[in-house]
Amino acid sequence: MVAPIFLSRHEERILRSLLRVEAPLSGRAIARTTGLSQATAQRALTRLRESGLVLADQAPPSLLYRANAEHLAIPALLALLRLDEQLHARLGEHVAGWPVQPVSVVVHGSVPRRQATVASDLDVLVVRPEAIAPDAETWQQQLSDLADRVRVWTGRRASIVEMSVDEAAEGMADREPFLVEAARDGWLIAGQALSELAGQRT
Repeated sequence: MVAPIFLSRHEERILRSLLRVEAPLSGRAIARTTGLSQATAQRALTRLRESGLVLADQAPPSLLYRANAEHLAIPALLALLRLDEQLHARLGEHVAGWPVQPVSVVVHGSVPRRQATVASDLDVLVVRPEAIAPDAETWQQQLSDLADRVRVWTGRRASIVEMSVDEAAEGMADREPFLVEAARDGWLIAGQALSELAGQRT
């Protein structure tokens, strides 16, 4: 049988970059677009060439790299590389069905930064409407259901941080690092962007 292919996160980042473009890229351009050092990019490119997923064309004094669209693994890898998009969409559809709608839901941390390991949690910030008590039964059931869905869909534990809209607004106004990072790097799943909450303190 054809040997399975396992990508490191650096190889994954490079393959994503090459699959997004039609023209081949130099090693220097790949390092720049992926944010990797040239040495790290070169090691990853060597591994990708060895697996046949990436081809290199001579363009003296450089090599130009392109994804090998005819490789048998490419369709399967494309599906795997789009898992983040599928998760984002599923979370949005799930939250859209909540009877009590949140002010905001943001996935933050290592997953949207593409730094997650197999042991990483899925970090979710849920901002609660001020009129809803934190221990309201329907609200708590929604959070529990969300954690269950995350586990079933991804195998990851959901680390859910819940706060009121006033708490989130105050934290954003005070530039609390956790909220600033979530606003900058996170996936907005539902509701308002965190940056819009800073002026909403009551």
